[in-house]
Amino acid sequence: MIKSLTLTLMALACTVLIGCNENCKSLYETESPYDSAEVRKARDEAKIKSINKQSEIEAAQLQVLLSAAENNIQLTDKHTDIMKVNYTAVDSLLKKLPVELPKGSLILVASFVNLDDLSESSTFGRVVSEQIASRFKQRGYTAIELKLRTTVFIKKGSGEFLLSRELSDIGIKHRAQAVVVGTYAVARDRVYLTARVVNVRDSRILNSYDYQIPMSRDVFKMLLKGKDNLDWL
Repeated sequence: MIKSLTLTLMALACTVLIGCNENCKSLYETESPYDSAEVRKARDEAKIKSINKQSEIEAAQLQVLLSAAENNIQLTDKHTDIMKVNYTAVDSLLKKLPVELPKGSLILVASFVNLDDLSESSTFGRVVSEQIASRFKQRGYTAIELKLRTTVFIKKGSGEFLLSRELSDIGIKHRAQAVVVGTYAVARDRVYLTARVVNVRDSRILNSYDYQIPMSRDVFKMLLKGKDNLDWL
C-alpha cells in the first residue's frame, strides 16, 4: 500500500510540475513590460551614450598627455595634497608678520596669476586663492576672495610687486587690513608659487612665502583649463 501511495504522489507531482512549466512557458512567450521594444531601445541608447562618454574621457586624457609632451612637461603620478600645501603657506605667512593682524581683520585674497603674464590667471590660480581664503577664515579672519572683472591684479614697479590701482581702491573701500596676492611659474615638473601679504594703503609687502607643487595630471589640467591655446607655457 505504501508503494502504491508513493507512486500516486509521484504522478501528482509530475502533473503539477508539467502544469507549472506550461504556465511559465506562457508567461515567457508574453512580452514583459520590463523588456518591451521601447525599454530595449532606451537601454541600448544608454549604453551608446556611456560608450561615447568614456571615449570622450579617454580622448581628453590623451590630449592632456600630448599637451604635456609638446610643452616639455613631465607629469608625476605622486599624490600631493594641494589644499594642505596652501594651508601651510597661510600658516607661515601669519607666523612671521612684522605686525600682528587682529583676529577678525578683513583680508582680501586675489586670484594667483601667471608670473609670465600678470594679467592672466587660470583654474589653478583661482583654486589656490580659494583655499588660501578658506585657511584665513579657519584662523579667525574675515577673508574675501576677489574675482575681479578685469584681470589686472598686481603689477611690477621699481623691481617690486605693487597692488594695482583697482585692487588698492577695493581694499581701502572695504577697510581691509591687508591683501594677499600671489604668482605661479610653470616649470618642467612642478609649479613654483609665491604668496605675499601686502599693506593696502602703501603696497608694502608685510610677508612673503615661496613654495612649490608637483606637476600632477590634475594640476596640469587646471593650468590648461579655459585657455584658448597652449602657448602660455
